[in-house]
Amino acid sequence: MKRMKVALVTIMFACTLSACGQTEDFGNLQMNMDGSTKEIGDVQMDVDDSTKEIYEEKPQVISGEAEADAYEEESDDYDAGAELERLTGEYEYLSDHGTGKLAITKTAYGYDISDYESESSYRFLADLSNVETIQDNRIYLKYPEQVLSDGTAVFGYYILEYGTDEINVYYGTDSFDEAAFLYHAVKKNDVTADDLLDSFVNGLVSAVDSADLTSTFYITDLNMDSEEWDAYSIGEKVDLDNDGENELVINGPYGGIYLDARNNMVYEFAAGDGNAVVLSYTCYNGAVWIMYSNRSSAGFEFYHMEKFEGADNLTAEMNFGEEPADFNNAEAGMKYTLNDAEISYDEYTELCSKIFAAEVNTN
Repeated sequence: MKRMKVALVTIMFACTLSACGQTEDFGNLQMNMDGSTKEIGDVQMDVDDSTKEIYEEKPQVISGEAEADAYEEESDDYDAGAELERLTGEYEYLSDHGTGKLAITKTAYGYDISDYESESSYRFLADLSNVETIQDNRIYLKYPEQVLSDGTAVFGYYILEYGTDEINVYYGTDSFDEAAFLYHAVKKNDVTADDLLDSFVNGLVSAVDSADLTSTFYITDLNMDSEEWDAYSIGEKVDLDNDGENELVINGPYGGIYLDARNNMVYEFAAGDGNAVVLSYTCYNGAVWIMYSNRSSAGFEFYHMEKFEGADNLTAEMNFGEEPADFNNAEAGMKYTLNDAEISYDEYTELCSKIFAAEVNTN
């Protein structure tokens, strides 16, 4: 039996020397004459001539080109603390519940990474123990989203791709490989209103409708700078809501779109909507007013004006217009109104001369 053992090892040794003309590291060759196992690389050989391959399972990560590469936990070449230190702060994003908050905070035990979809609901509450690796400006979080009765966990796989004052979050249910884009978050208080508006112009962030937070659009969704009648173009920045910060005018059909930046987001502040709602703005009684015009070929005109002190704070409204006193009698003349009260022709023309002299058309 001993001769059989030695013969078997001799055959394996000869195969190692002859394979592809290469030499093997003999340091991996172990012979235990009093035992039953000899190792060559990852192959174990037992005295009953059976063989078994041992595979070491390695977790997968995604490279800068979103391709999965294996990494060894014991050879991590990143400093998680240093990376998270410069990312500490709050980042805001648009969620189904309003404004969500992604926060990276330093604690006595390391760093916490939390994601609140609203003030009362969270997506994850993670810490350094959930960080698989940090690579190519990406944080890989493996987070236990559910713990079953048998003690096993159902994991969610999050990738936090960070840049200057912003983080893109991706999520997968099975692995990092299949993680899909979830949301874009911008660092709170570190971005000015002008910077946010410029980010919209550059296609980096979307704008959201203040009245419907689920309605968003990017500048690429608009017909920009073409020769068509419904084309849009970048206008000037003007303080349209009297709060000391500029809004952005997007010139376009029916007066275009006015955008406001606040709370680290870009909002659609006002927009034209057909011939009956043509958008413009004017200066009246020392303040900027948003104006909607309805000039009809049927012989009547109506105007609605709004004054804001901050885009989400409407402080005054005004309606005025002219229409036939009797639509069935052309000789009855015109009727002039201000906030539903009838005024004289002279009062009406004086009012219009003040308002329209300062009107800015943004078609």
